[in-house]
Amino acid sequence: MNNYWLTLLGMTCITFTCRYLFFAKKLPFTLGVKTKRALAYTAPSVLTAMWVPIVFLSYQQIEKSFLDSPFLIAGLITIALSLKLKSTLSVVIISIAVFVALQLIYH
Repeated sequence: MNNYWLTLLGMTCITFTCRYLFFAKKLPFTLGVKTKRALAYTAPSVLTAMWVPIVFLSYQQIEKSFLDSPFLIAGLITIALSLKLKSTLSVVIISIAVFVALQLIYH
């Protein structure tokens, strides 16, 4: 087993253990109000750390201008849809369809 698989297995174990400790009902482990409030910001922070490089650095790979990037256009459409529609599933499906269509147009 090479380092890639060992690293992947280690990260899987760490992630599972952390999640299990927080969500297992049998463990007498509770978080304080301040900790819960602080953890409420982790999901938006992680998602932002994932999408910012994709949207803002993708145009360099496709050798087009930043404003013509399908990632940027699909991202802006996703934001508009999420503000207008209340169904998360609808926003995701429409956004993916728009992104795929833009990828087909630009490639």
